[in-house]
Amino acid sequence: MSVKRKKQIAIIKEKGQTEKRVVIVPREVRCLTEAGFEVFVEKRAGLGAGFSNDYAAAGGKVVDTEKAWLSCPFVVKLKAPQKSDYRFFRPDLYLCCFFHLENDPQLAEELCRSKLTAYSYEFLKTNSGIFPVSIPQSEMSGKMAVIYGAYYLQSHMGGTGILLADTIGAPKPKVVVIGYGNAGSSAIKCALALGLEVVVIGTNPEKLRKFKAMIPSDVKTYINSREVIEREVADADLVIGTILISTYNTPPMIDESIVKKMKPGSMIVDVTCGYGTGYLPTFHKFSNHMEPIYKVHGVLHCKIDSLPSSVQVTASQALSYQIAPYLIYIGNTVFGEIQNNRLVDSCKIVKNGQILSKIVLDNFTLIDTEINKDCIMRNNSQIGESTQWKR
Repeated sequence: MSVKRKKQIAIIKEKGQTEKRVVIVPREVRCLTEAGFEVFVEKRAGLGAGFSNDYAAAGGKVVDTEKAWLSCPFVVKLKAPQKSDYRFFRPDLYLCCFFHLENDPQLAEELCRSKLTAYSYEFLKTNSGIFPVSIPQSEMSGKMAVIYGAYYLQSHMGGTGILLADTIGAPKPKVVVIGYGNAGSSAIKCALALGLEVVVIGTNPEKLRKFKAMIPSDVKTYINSREVIEREVADADLVIGTILISTYNTPPMIDESIVKKMKPGSMIVDVTCGYGTGYLPTFHKFSNHMEPIYKVHGVLHCKIDSLPSSVQVTASQALSYQIAPYLIYIGNTVFGEIQNNRLVDSCKIVKNGQILSKIVLDNFTLIDTEINKDCIMRNNSQIGESTQWKR
């Protein structure tokens, strides 16, 4: 059980080469201080997102890297720690970020070795089944998929030369969106705002019917099948994949034979950015903001992990607004003000050298990495049962 102590939280600077976002902006520092937290901010944490001296004015204490990590038991950041951060891991540390641990066995090993407690935002789930912290980034990714399509469909970028907007005297360009969750819905809305022909493909008839009732009647919706995919993708100008099942054991939906039939210069954007070959197997590698696209069989492919990182100002503001109340919940649990909180437990992935997330463990099994050899499953039929890390 957590011991009550002075509530302190540290906001860490992101150190990725192209990562300029920050998990909390000064506006939400006030929310944290009003909730009783003493807020430490690593020096230059918000500089890349346009915030410099604003943290001190908002009530935060700007400190160096060592003090930010070591002065507070409760440390929050946006993306997973870099290898240079591992030296700060310790048993009394409570660390929050988007870990995406299922593709990083080395990080999993370091977390377990240190016996810290880790919370991963992407798993935080409400009683109604919503994953609230992921919403802002997902919505932005959906919109950016359409924007990227509009830019790269220009002929000098290798595209078909189609303007991705309704233009008098020209046929409406066609966009196919696979999935209609947060990212898919945002992509659909953005495409509709440009006056495009939009086709939505999903797998659940009841959910798709409800979604259909909320969008314009001229949007075509279909249940996913190979016949539908082959027909609708063949003449599409832009295809956007937004479903959350792009893993190593997912059957392909748009395979090589289908891509070969697409229009030369058309484009596929994989918003999901899953770790396996998944439902879009012609994506043999990730792209990045410096080299966003590559061609496969004459079709542009874009698979940028974390599209919103290139619009760091908006992304930081949106995430900070959404995440602050949940960080307060997690923090109050860490410091013993809340006991046995189901919301907080939903995103706890590592504790006392144990991996708690069945999803992470299942993925390690799929990719058959060394981590799986060192893990002994305990009651793996029950979600939430832990696995002991053995050295």
